[in-house]
Amino acid sequence: MMGEPEEYSPGEVNQLCEELNLQVLSLAGIYPWPTNDRDLANPDPQVRDRAVNYLRECVDFARDLGAPLIIVVPSAVAKTSPVGDFATEEEWVAAAEREWSYAVESVKRAAEYAEQEGILLAVEPINRYETFLVNNVDQGLRFVSEVGSKQVKLHLDTFHMNIEERDLAEAIRKAGDLLINVHIADSNRQAVGYGHTDFAAIMKALRDIGYERALAFEPLPPVPDPYVAARLTRYRHLRDVYAQECITRLRRFEKEA
Repeated sequence: MMGEPEEYSPGEVNQLCEELNLQVLSLAGIYPWPTNDRDLANPDPQVRDRAVNYLRECVDFARDLGAPLIIVVPSAVAKTSPVGDFATEEEWVAAAEREWSYAVESVKRAAEYAEQEGILLAVEPINRYETFLVNNVDQGLRFVSEVGSKQVKLHLDTFHMNIEERDLAEAIRKAGDLLINVHIADSNRQAVGYGHTDFAAIMKALRDIGYERALAFEPLPPVPDPYVAARLTRYRHLRDVYAQECITRLRRFEKEA
């Protein structure tokens, strides 16, 4: 479910879940760029403070919904460079390292609050065309290690992994028991089977590490901006089509794993 606490009533969501026999298994934090309140890595401390407060609001929302975790992107989505103008590569690298440190500190602060409510934070690496900060499993593991909180784990998305990882199955094995949530989409960000991702190998790797948490389907229609894609009514019919395709194919791969 989208991490927009001001847009949804927990009571109404819980009632709907009860009627449909569903459970909210995760909140997807929303971090669009440009932003002045949702960039955990921003050099402006006031922006970071507001971003941490947003995550705390998501923690409260997750608690009220009975959701166990929140997906966290350490820097805003579509922010592909540190804030500022840089004359040299060295200046860019130094700024990126500073923003990494800012993001680590921000997530530490949010994790302290999350621990009080028993909510986990799952750091998501996303591809280089959507962020510059945490792109792959190795960077995600480093980030989680530097935060150093038992509340902070790893989330992986097969669409982003298809761009950044040499071997998706081995990346999953490397994540191991830190992996607590997975988004599923094929290489073209559509349903399983619409692209060239090896989901048989992915399902086997998940079984190898003893993964028993959710696989959340996140296929999107073929438009550039994922936030726009989720709102387009002309593609709404694809949601059920994509969901059924994902369920059918993944169940087959699960049996074969």
